[in-house]
Amino acid sequence: MKVIYSRAPVRVCDIGGWTDTWFYKPGAVFNICVDLYSYVRVVENETNSINITSENLDLNQKIKNYRQIEYNGTLDLLKAAVKRMNIQTGLDIYARSDAPPGCGTGTSASIAVSLIGALAKFTDNNMSIYQIAELAHKLETEELGLESGVQDQFAAAFGGINFMEIDYPVVKNSNIKISEERTFELESQMILVYFASRSSSEMHGQVIQKFKSGEKQTKNALDTLKDCAYQMVKAINSDDMHDMGDIMNQNWEAQKKLHPMMTNLIIQRIEKISKQKGSIGFKCNGAGGGGSAIILARKGNEYKLKKALIAENLILLPCKINFKGLEVYEKRARDKKS
Repeated sequence: MKVIYSRAPVRVCDIGGWTDTWFYKPGAVFNICVDLYSYVRVVENETNSINITSENLDLNQKIKNYRQIEYNGTLDLLKAAVKRMNIQTGLDIYARSDAPPGCGTGTSASIAVSLIGALAKFTDNNMSIYQIAELAHKLETEELGLESGVQDQFAAAFGGINFMEIDYPVVKNSNIKISEERTFELESQMILVYFASRSSSEMHGQVIQKFKSGEKQTKNALDTLKDCAYQMVKAINSDDMHDMGDIMNQNWEAQKKLHPMMTNLIIQRIEKISKQKGSIGFKCNGAGGGGSAIILARKGNEYKLKKALIAENLILLPCKINFKGLEVYEKRARDKKS
């Protein structure tokens, strides 16, 4: 019996986010992948059905006829992967994520990349990392008709620290190398804080409408976000970590100009505490409006800042840099319990 295991990371600190979209061209994004994984396990079964289980969400879907896959709002992204990978045999698919729901770190893209990678291995389909990322994006846009930027899928597939120049949907991805010392500093000083699940669909629609109508503030904000991505490529290896913090703050200020819902009382409270306790950089991950934030602490202030955030009943998530991206391996087992 064939069993495939796969995992892919999520990304944080997405500088230039919002410019990896169809309505703004050309865009540019800088992001950092971290060891919060989306895991997939694919197990061959002896039936004609495909059973999909989300262990995080405690949801199950059974595909009885792989020629007639229907989307009903439950695990549709995983069903879309099965359809587009042309799976025509019995499988049990299990998926789970380290990141909480609605975290704003690209978890859905990470799950899609992980599942496509596992199914490619299962079917002996020699897909490149780029092709896997590309298909993961198409699942959301072409198969499910959703709004989706391209940075999340490529970050999950490639891992590491990335600078992406984007002519949507084409991505030119450059992996940025940093020293062991800088890796240590980032992992020590970056704080990933989760505060609430969020959905950004309403914001997306309104930002797109404002940009297409020619609103100057929206266009200027998006231009600033793109410029911040280019600046961060140099700042990541700067002698002064404050350079990174300044760009994070500049990006966040521009991001907030896109929509009033970009921030709220909870986010404002976290931002205020962060500044009071020694942060040098702050921004919400992803589209904003909730989910999580990445905070860059001043050296020596990390513990004090973490303690203050925990006192607010906030959840701190691991933030170790992931340099591997998608990982897949196969194991032969006698039965499902192996």
